[in-house]
Amino acid sequence: MKKIFYPGIIVCLTGLLIVSCSKVGSGPGEDNLDAIDQNDDVFPTITVSKPTANQVYTSGDSIIVEGKVVDDKKLYKGKVQIKNDVNNFVMAEGYYETHFLSVIDYRLAYKAVVTAPTDFSILVDFQDHGLNTSTATIKVKVNP
Repeated sequence: MKKIFYPGIIVCLTGLLIVSCSKVGSGPGEDNLDAIDQNDDVFPTITVSKPTANQVYTSGDSIIVEGKVVDDKKLYKGKVQIKNDVNNFVMAEGYYETHFLSVIDYRLAYKAVVTAPTDFSILVDFQDHGLNTSTATIKVKVNP
């Protein structure tokens, strides 16, 4: 009897603990982190500090993408991407997500090695909690 009794208690207590600690939905006074802000109609502002448009690199150099995204309320998610325009391969990519910040500093680096002149596209794409999306695209070139 004792062998069944103790494991049974452990199973019951574990089940109770899981149910009491799980968070299903939002209760009073709790924010839903993925909630859409219907009153947010202002798009995020993207500033790209590096690189400059049409900047030329030499094979072996690192393409460094840096900048800042600012929103009047709260940012939600975004990505920074470096893509090879010849073959459409994404060479480097960084993702961001927040539910509290209105400013995000981003940085992404990729060491570009090419045997022929190659164009790359840099995409910076961010969305706020009003589902307003802003995008910045910059082209650069890497020579052998």
